[in-house]
Amino acid sequence: MPVSPVLNNRPVVQTDTSEIKRSAKKNDNLSIQDFFALLAAQLQNQDMMNPVSDTEFMGQMAQFSALNAMQELNSKFSNFMAVSYIGKQVTASFTDDNGKKQDIQGVATKVEFKDGETFIHVDGQKISASNITEVTN
Repeated sequence: MPVSPVLNNRPVVQTDTSEIKRSAKKNDNLSIQDFFALLAAQLQNQDMMNPVSDTEFMGQMAQFSALNAMQELNSKFSNFMAVSYIGKQVTASFTDDNGKKQDIQGVATKVEFKDGETFIHVDGQKISASNITEVTN
């Protein structure tokens, strides 16, 4: 682990956070591995004359656990909402491969979950659920 310039008469340890950045780009959810990587960086770079107490770490872990649970709940709720579109008239707006804005309207026939993303099939086209703008009976 590389050591960089000295700050307040102590070396500053640089931690490789590239894995956290890759995880954040892949999806918006933080994993427990991300939390532990951040915790390790915090421990490595804390001021030894004024260390963080263990109760603060426990509080951070509790907050992280609550955040993780909320993200999981949000994901499950989004999946439930997408399934409820089946058989209903939906309208979606999206940009096609040529960069042209397209609107499509039709009956949702299928829901597909792939690589953490939800797709709705409308008139034979696979549309991202985030592009759905209107749902009617």
